Amino acid sequence: MADYVPSSSTRPRILVVEDETTIREFCRLLLRREYDVTVAEHGQAAIELLHTQTFDLVITDLQMPHLDGLALVQYLRTHCLETDVIVMTAHATVETAREALKLGALDYISKPVDAEQLQKTIRTALELRRVHHEKERLSDFVLMYQFSQAIATSLNITEQTDRLLEFIIRRFAPIHIGLSLIDTDGETLVALTGAAKHEHLPITAFDEDQLRTAHHHLINVPPVPADRLLEVVLRSRDRPIGMLTLGRSESQPVFDATERHLIEVFASQAAVALDNARLYHALKDQHEQTIAALVGAIEARDSYTYGHSRQVTRYAVKLARELGLSDAEIEQIHYAGLLHDIGKIGVRDDILLKPGPLTAEELLVMQRHPEIGVRILAQIRGLRDVLPIIAAHHERVDGNGYPYGLCGEEIPLGARILAVADAFEALTADRAYRAALDPEQALQILQRGRGIHWDAHIVDTFVRLMRRERLWEQVPRLRQAVPTTSTVDS
Repeated sequence: MADYVPSSSTRPRILVVEDETTIREFCRLLLRREYDVTVAEHGQAAIELLHTQTFDLVITDLQMPHLDGLALVQYLRTHCLETDVIVMTAHATVETAREALKLGALDYISKPVDAEQLQKTIRTALELRRVHHEKERLSDFVLMYQFSQAIATSLNITEQTDRLLEFIIRRFAPIHIGLSLIDTDGETLVALTGAAKHEHLPITAFDEDQLRTAHHHLINVPPVPADRLLEVVLRSRDRPIGMLTLGRSESQPVFDATERHLIEVFASQAAVALDNARLYHALKDQHEQTIAALVGAIEARDSYTYGHSRQVTRYAVKLARELGLSDAEIEQIHYAGLLHDIGKIGVRDDILLKPGPLTAEELLVMQRHPEIGVRILAQIRGLRDVLPIIAAHHERVDGNGYPYGLCGEEIPLGARILAVADAFEALTADRAYRAALDPEQALQILQRGRGIHWDAHIVDTFVRLMRRERLWEQVPRLRQAVPTTSTVDS
């Protein structure tokens, strides 16, 4: 990206490279009224000037001592992409013109130099340059808009990192990209790119020098020339949260001022998005810890069903993915699976822990646990979307379930999925009044109840999934080592 901004604040800067003094002075005197003109007697002298100065346009002869015009064109196209070039030749053959244009010259003029033709060619070149930079500027505006839209649609740090890298590669084509982010604990720097991806490095201070040192150590920034290394500190809420480094090889152009400004804009947007995602994940972790504490509260009462909710959750999440549910729906099922039995906190021990069949009255008390769970969790705003799943996880598709007697698709899809996972886990777990069933026996029971107790399509999918992946073998069953009480079925 670059607006067409002349190197001088008022006039474009032109470098004339010509070994013949007469022609060189003719060009300088002709052009100096409209442009800032510098002259060089051959290509090598021009390159020395280009090391310290910038020009909008170079006009060069082709036949010169020390370094000819074609070599100078090659140098400009490698090291000074923002500088256009016109060649002058006394041998205006088609082949000469083709060679110059193929090497990257914008245009060519023939010797002897005609004043009017030279001025016209320069004006055309500068206008093309202006139009080109306007198009690049518009392209960068579009790219920046696309980037801001893309990175704002996710709170997933991995997705945001992937999008940031995609846009950086498209626009800057670096050979090295290093990105690090201070973890939510505020004590470690995490690599998000490269061979060290996901590695952590302790960091004791948040000043930019310490951050830069830690970033270089963690990312292992390759040795590249200073003018081809770009470093940006990611800042959010007026504090550093990470660092981005880009590197180019010596065969690539240096990072110009416009590119440096653009990457700073990219970095500022990325920093805010990554910081928001980081805070979101910190809150989500706290949310998970709260849920784990609630699950632990019910499991602590009953050693036989210790780990039941987590096992159910694992089965239910796998089943939801198999059914093609969205990430948001799967997350709801995840939370609902962990908390589906939380209402049992409100069931008396003499009923919950009774080592045998329940009386009709006791059964009615037990069947209220989904409603009790909903009342307990209703005060947690972040869990309100999972309440319908928890409330209905003991409903049956024939309408004979509880607590509301819902049937068929009246039962939320998440609840129908959870019901199948819950039943399988309960059937394959030891109980005080019976031993665990063999997994194949449990699958046969589910199949016999398809379309009556459980959703037929969900049962069929679950059976295929379990027989294919044998999930019960992949993770050891979570149980307390020494059962101390007995329980009823889940």
